[in-house]
Amino acid sequence: MKKRVSLSIFVFIFAMLCIPAFFIMQSYGVFQKEKVLSDYALAIEVNGKSYATWPLINGYAAMDKAEENRQFYYRIDASGLQNLFQLAYQEYEIEPNDTNPYLAGQINYSSDAMNYVNEEQQYLNANDFIPIVKVFNHDGQLIYTYEKTGKGDGRLVQSIIHQGMTRSNGNGSSKAARDPYLNITALFRDQLHIDVQLTVDEERKIVSIRMNKPEARS
Repeated sequence: MKKRVSLSIFVFIFAMLCIPAFFIMQSYGVFQKEKVLSDYALAIEVNGKSYATWPLINGYAAMDKAEENRQFYYRIDASGLQNLFQLAYQEYEIEPNDTNPYLAGQINYSSDAMNYVNEEQQYLNANDFIPIVKVFNHDGQLIYTYEKTGKGDGRLVQSIIHQGMTRSNGNGSSKAARDPYLNITALFRDQLHIDVQLTVDEERKIVSIRMNKPEARS
């Protein structure tokens, strides 16, 4: 009887210790297949050289942890999504400089590019509405829509934890910081016929994006 009570107490204490451990591991994204690129500089590779892509933000970008068939993601609720389309359609100029010794320069985006990403309000009645993100291709065709729920949509938007970050949930406790990330690799491949690949340089802490020209893919 005493052994059974002792075992029950041990199991209870072990379970109580596992709860905070699970939360800590979850907040660091241990259980997900993606990771946010906040520990890397984000760049675009052009003719074998890497250039800074500001205003793309590394903390809004993510990739699969596994190298095989690695997917690239970007926050669908962030303005930088527009710049990714400009990179895909090569609507930019290269400015070589030595500001960052690990990069060959930076990208200057064209100011007259069309709006590839718009946010609209879809009214349910005279008082209530749902914010909708609409994504378009170069021909102005609608290629994706997303209701701004802050969650994944079961299609191309994944709910990804920003490892090491937590947010208050309003009742005095905190939870892992989750945000909606659009699978850029899948969207550009299927809708723009553009291949998106990543090169990860762990020594220099750079993730370089490579995009093929639209006319180069049959």
